[in-house]
Amino acid sequence: MICLRIFVTYSYRLTRRHSTAFLIASLIFGLTIILQLYALRHQDHSSTHHIIGDFDYKPGAFLKDLQPNENISYCQFNYGLPYAFNWGSLQVHPSPEGGIKGPFKVIYNAIRGTAYENVSKYDTVTYVTQATPEFIYHIVEIARYWDGPISLSVFVPDYDLDITMQIMDHLCHCYSSMAKVSLHLFYHKKFPPRLGRDPVYIPVFSTPSPNETVEEAMKRKMENYKKLTNETRAEYIQKSINNKMKRMMGSKVKRRTSAPYLSFKDCSGLDTFDLATFRRLINFIYPINVGRNSARNASRTNYFLVSDIEMVPSSGLAVKFTKMLRKLIGARKRDKGCIIPNTVFVVPVFEVQKGEHIPHDKETLVNMIAENRAMYFHQKICMHCQRFPGMQTWLRRPSPAGVQPMLIARREYPYHRWEPLYFGTNREPWYSESLTWEGLQDKMTQMLELCLQGYRMVILDGGFLCHAARTNTNRLFYHRARRSNAKHYADIIESFKLMYPDRGQCKINFGFKS
Repeated sequence: MICLRIFVTYSYRLTRRHSTAFLIASLIFGLTIILQLYALRHQDHSSTHHIIGDFDYKPGAFLKDLQPNENISYCQFNYGLPYAFNWGSLQVHPSPEGGIKGPFKVIYNAIRGTAYENVSKYDTVTYVTQATPEFIYHIVEIARYWDGPISLSVFVPDYDLDITMQIMDHLCHCYSSMAKVSLHLFYHKKFPPRLGRDPVYIPVFSTPSPNETVEEAMKRKMENYKKLTNETRAEYIQKSINNKMKRMMGSKVKRRTSAPYLSFKDCSGLDTFDLATFRRLINFIYPINVGRNSARNASRTNYFLVSDIEMVPSSGLAVKFTKMLRKLIGARKRDKGCIIPNTVFVVPVFEVQKGEHIPHDKETLVNMIAENRAMYFHQKICMHCQRFPGMQTWLRRPSPAGVQPMLIARREYPYHRWEPLYFGTNREPWYSESLTWEGLQDKMTQMLELCLQGYRMVILDGGFLCHAARTNTNRLFYHRARRSNAKHYADIIESFKLMYPDRGQCKINFGFKS
């Protein structure tokens, strides 16, 4: 007891003499404990009941060893497709936002989905998505879990139509749920789609620059010319003459290209979808928002979910959302086509780690997140993009029997960079067609416009979208496309300032200088 009293007395005197040092040491010790506990909470948890595989996700794997039924096609092809392409029997439309002045054209209903033709457009909801030929096979996973019509737009410059038809014809003989899918085609007017594997000849030194208009190229050349000195002007003129001579000879020096022939072993698809498309051949950037707008424009239901083709919906999401909507609006008003104005319904988006199967119910998903086998989408590369308000509450809530509203949010600070996927209608603004996939943040301006219009974002519980483990993607023209998107983004922001009153919470000037 005497020893204890001596120890306490000595410690008290020591802390009084060296109080500052003692406080600093205590702070460091406390922070160390907190960091250790945080690391323990977030480390990978091993489980004797779960073995993580090392496989790469392959869409359509559930069709392995099945062979196509050559006598039955579950798709209604139009315009002579898939073996011919009759331009005289179709109508070419301008893209929804670009209009007749825009460079992109759309052909609707190259395949017309028949599965929900006799269902009222108020009793179902459409999955709206887009793709290039390399990603078309993901549509079977959507068709597997989506109980409603599907509207798919595919980018088909030149012989990419041939590749698309080979894949779609194969799928339509393999899987009955392809009857849900309506296929639409969009392309740049310089490269109209064509069938057949007849060769196309392209100059070997041809370097198309879809990121730069003719006016921009002329302006750049004039600015470069003004910077020339007397010493460099002669060199520039000689170089221009040489380039002109090369262009004149271009019609004689060409390389042969044609659509590849695709050989399918079974209904699960190709071993690799790293296809030699025409778009990749000429390094053409992907106008993803033309695809989104055209697929959305073709929807026959007044509510739809605009999503990406690699997203897989949770089980029963379409039916559960339709039931919820009828409860919110009322059956009589819903049958008249009534909607909830200035409101969209946000579906949370997640992704799984490599070697993990995509979950289809909330309970499985939440357990995977707790074990660090899944996370919210883009958590590691773009934390603000899909982190939604109330996420921790969403994860803690028991899974409801259906889909139900959890909370109402707005796309305002600190969620002013949020890019949710949502159920909406054609009253929402179009996606900006000048923004490309390679340039990143292609949905950002549409979301900003929703904020400026005062939209409510209803976070849904009981349903979600999930993406397989991401693979490293080499985006074509990455740096140049980002500069192009930044320029178009700035122009769009300036137009918003003229159209809408300022709402400070929307952070309209965030990320760029006017």
